[in-house]
Amino acid sequence: MVDWKYMLLAQYPAVLILAVYFLVKYTFVRKLSAVRSILWVLLFGASLAVSVLFLFFGVHFEYWTLKTLFPLGVASWIGIALILIAIVARVVHLIEKKRNQKLMEKELRKAAKEKDAAVAEAEQAGRRAAQEEAEALRLTKAANAADAEAKESEVAKEAAAPIELKLEE
Repeated sequence: MVDWKYMLLAQYPAVLILAVYFLVKYTFVRKLSAVRSILWVLLFGASLAVSVLFLFFGVHFEYWTLKTLFPLGVASWIGIALILIAIVARVVHLIEKKRNQKLMEKELRKAAKEKDAAVAEAEQAGRRAAQEEAEALRLTKAANAADAEAKESEVAKEAAAPIELKLEE
């Protein structure tokens, strides 16, 4: 039969490792957010207290003595393994999240560059079209002016020509 009390109390090293993890998290968060730093300190204190309680309750219920405290049993190693697996999974998740965030920022920068290049190209095409239109308008005005000048010169020639009168008989 499994002694659940022993299994629970044997987790004092795992809870102590968890307390150390909370302390490490506090050191990373302390300057960024006051609320989170208080949360991590409270979790550290609570898990440290639970670890000490488990340790002394194990001595009280005579599962171990202070002399036989450090050689860990199978239940303690299982708890340590589970806590370490959870911590490693959390760290891997955070690293992956940070990597994905960097990739997303890189893609956003690339998209912004492409958008800026497209906008610049569109502006340049618009300028070229406006220049071509202005050139076409200038050429049209020049052609119209040349036609008007040609008509005026014909009229001037006709006006300058001697008038011949022919009388009819």
